[in-house]
Amino acid sequence: MQDALKAAGITPRSPRADEPNFDLAWQHDDVIFVAEIKSITPRNEERQLRLGLGQVLRYRNRIGARRQTARAVLGRRHAPTDSTWSTLCEELGLVLTYPDRFPGVLK
Repeated sequence: MQDALKAAGITPRSPRADEPNFDLAWQHDDVIFVAEIKSITPRNEERQLRLGLGQVLRYRNRIGARRQTARAVLGRRHAPTDSTWSTLCEELGLVLTYPDRFPGVLK
């Protein structure tokens, strides 16, 4: 994802001392996109997605508490095998992305 950000002219950044320990973040206009990137196998997909979901919701909450608009992004290498994950993330205002879809969520 960092390479895709750089290719789009967006500077990725790491957590600052007063921020949660997210995997990746970037800013566009007044919105901070905060991402958790999960390595997923067929055996751990459900567990990893549940873990990542909780993490990015917490990151969004903590950054939002600083009066900044934050958008949560859950990244992975491919589309989930269970399509209900996409629906759930959409309902929660979260971006679920993977390389084929990633350029569309950069901004």
